[in-house]
Amino acid sequence: MIFDLKNQPTTWANGVNEDLIADYPEYIQKYGKVGSEKWWDNYFSGEIERKVHQGKVVFIGERADSCDEIWDIVEIDFNGELAEYDRCGYWKSDEIIVGALVSIESFEISLHQKYGPKTHMFDRLVQISKT
Repeated sequence: MIFDLKNQPTTWANGVNEDLIADYPEYIQKYGKVGSEKWWDNYFSGEIERKVHQGKVVFIGERADSCDEIWDIVEIDFNGELAEYDRCGYWKSDEIIVGALVSIESFEISLHQKYGPKTHMFDRLVQISKT
């Protein structure tokens, strides 16, 4: 495993909790504040939806975008759908190599704000399953 959000300081949840308090307090009443023990209990019981994607690392390094700006990325092929991740934080792990099979568990929290919808997206668990 190269990353587990559960083991991180809960500062990652501050922004989403502020948004929920202001715009969707029923979420906190039902599940608890994001990152709290009550919230994690609901997450692990399946009450909070999560997705798991598995793919193969096909590229690591610098690549220019459509504006010729250079980015250091990790590109993963999820069954024909390519996704790019900025190569920072846990994406710089020595375990991330071309050919590695990666499993990413993620979740999102969406709410409606005054000027439209807002979605907070998080990787919960990132692990290498095989190289």
